[in-house]
Amino acid sequence: MNDTTPDIQKRLAAMIAELSPTERLRMVSSMFDTGRTLVRSGLLKQNESLNEGQIRAQVFLRFYAEDFTVAEIKEIASRIPNMILNDESQAASSL
Repeated sequence: MNDTTPDIQKRLAAMIAELSPTERLRMVSSMFDTGRTLVRSGLLKQNESLNEGQIRAQVFLRFYAEDFTVAEIKEIASRIPNMILNDESQAASSL
C-alpha cells in the first residue's frame, strides 16, 4: 500500500538525505526497536504463557522466516542462547 503522494515522497527523501549517517542509523534503530516491541506485545497477547526463549524464537521467525530455509532456521536457533523452537513444525509453519 502506498498512499503517499509523489511530492511528499520527494520531500521526505530530501529530509532524510539531510540527516547525518549517525542520525539516520539512530532513526532506523528506533524504528526497528519499536517494531520488535510491537511484535513481542502481539505474541504475548496471543499466548501469555510463552517463556523468554519461545518469545525470542517467535520474534526471530516473524522478522526473518522468509529469508532462511527450515534447516537454516534450526541452525541459527541452535546457536542463539535461550532461543527455543517449540518443535520441528514451528520453523516450517512460519515459512
